[in-house]
Amino acid sequence: MHSTQVRYLIVEGLSGLVRRRLSGSVAIMIMGAALLTLAIFSLVTINLDTLLQDVRGEIDVVVYLQDDIHPEDQARMHRDLAATNGVTFVRYIDRDQALQRFRIELGDDAELLDALHENPLPASFELGLSPEGQSADRVHALTAMAQGYPGVEEVIAQIDWVQRLDRIARVFSIVTVVIGLIVLISSVFVISNTVRLTVEERADQIEIMKLVGATNHFIRMPFVLTGWLQGMVAGLMAMAVLVVAHGLIAPQLPDIFFFGRAQLLGFAVLSATLGALGSSLALRRHLKL
Repeated sequence: MHSTQVRYLIVEGLSGLVRRRLSGSVAIMIMGAALLTLAIFSLVTINLDTLLQDVRGEIDVVVYLQDDIHPEDQARMHRDLAATNGVTFVRYIDRDQALQRFRIELGDDAELLDALHENPLPASFELGLSPEGQSADRVHALTAMAQGYPGVEEVIAQIDWVQRLDRIARVFSIVTVVIGLIVLISSVFVISNTVRLTVEERADQIEIMKLVGATNHFIRMPFVLTGWLQGMVAGLMAMAVLVVAHGLIAPQLPDIFFFGRAQLLGFAVLSATLGALGSSLALRRHLKL
């Protein structure tokens, strides 16, 4: 392809943005809004997953013991719990240690405990869990197992709110996938419709180009380039809004995950690709090119 032909294709592709400014601007705004929505939901999903991994690492199980538990039952429970799959350690906390911890937690108010005539806190086993042992099913099974031993007063596992967070994260993951499909379909449709209007407007010119021997590829390229440019502009605008929003939020949420430059550029390239795809589909449908 000669340099003059390349210049012609580029000029025609750029002029396609100008010829139908209104419809082109609407298409860019719709694509930009759709892509921005997808990016926001992706960020929320990623941050929820990260938060979920962090809080799962903090899940522990505490087995509170009755004061009159038999030493043999206590020793057997310790052995069985330590041998349980998913349990990394079993730490015994006697009543005096529990009271000392409570004093530290109370801080300046620890003197309130001096009014007590006896230690009200029970002894306990603290269980550490491996990543595999932190699943809801494993924790519930471990809790039921510990509750079945004689001499157990209560078993507490901080799992309920983690399960709720897990459900929320799954919902956001599904919503993100659905939004991604909507963005894909709507972007292709919007660009396809915009290019269709341009094709109809230039039908006579396209027919003349065919008569003088222009190839289908040569005729297609300006329209595809216009769609690609519309998609790229929409993607860059959406990412610019996202970067500005992150700049405003970051001081309040310094640990929040945000896309890197490559990922931001990837979103823009995705938008441009969808624009080119929409143009190609419009040409195949209306010009059989």
